[in-house]
Amino acid sequence: MNTRRWSLVWFAALVCSTDIFATPITAADYDGLNLGPAIVGPVGPEVETSLTNENGNSVGDLSSSVNCPASFNQCVPAENPANTIYTYIHVITPGEDAPNDPPFHNPLPVEAFDDVQKFNLGFSASGFNGVAGFSFSDAADAGVMFEINVNEQDQIIWETMTADWDTGESIRFFWQTTQAPSGPDGSYAISNEVGEGVGEGPLPSVPINVTEPFAAIMFILIGIALYRRDSD
Repeated sequence: MNTRRWSLVWFAALVCSTDIFATPITAADYDGLNLGPAIVGPVGPEVETSLTNENGNSVGDLSSSVNCPASFNQCVPAENPANTIYTYIHVITPGEDAPNDPPFHNPLPVEAFDDVQKFNLGFSASGFNGVAGFSFSDAADAGVMFEINVNEQDQIIWETMTADWDTGESIRFFWQTTQAPSGPDGSYAISNEVGEGVGEGPLPSVPINVTEPFAAIMFILIGIALYRRDSD
């Protein structure tokens, strides 16, 4: 096969496999959301966990819930239609820690955690529809604002423009996806210049991707066809 044809095959494979690079997200105001019922799990509609540092001490509180649209009477993912929009909500309070829901233990002591600069997901936001934000009123009370970005691993990042988010100042964050949670195995983190606190929360299920196998098959078929043509 000549070089030009191999180049075309290689380019087609590259196009099929290249990820779309992340772009900044315009922040939406949580205060204006019209939310429906929350998913009720084994411990209720909200899950309380701790944000812990490398020493195992708590540096903050994380309370999470997942809500269906306002038109729903109840939020039961197994009964919901495909492409239902789920709103993942996280209330973060640095330097304080409410009692956790089982099976999450309550780490002691609880350390003050000031000048928080970032909140981020530690996993790919599967099914993310491009809508994310925070409570503008909460942020104003804390004296901060946030820029939102999605990195190349599809992780959503809220980053402060100032380092004024301090102990005891609760802020509500949210993001939306077409994927219902698969369990409390998601990793969430806050950080400042000194360190970070990491906790567990809802993890969206991963959609079945039929594009990649199809692209691989097409790549093989194209290669075989071109090889046969050159052999004739």
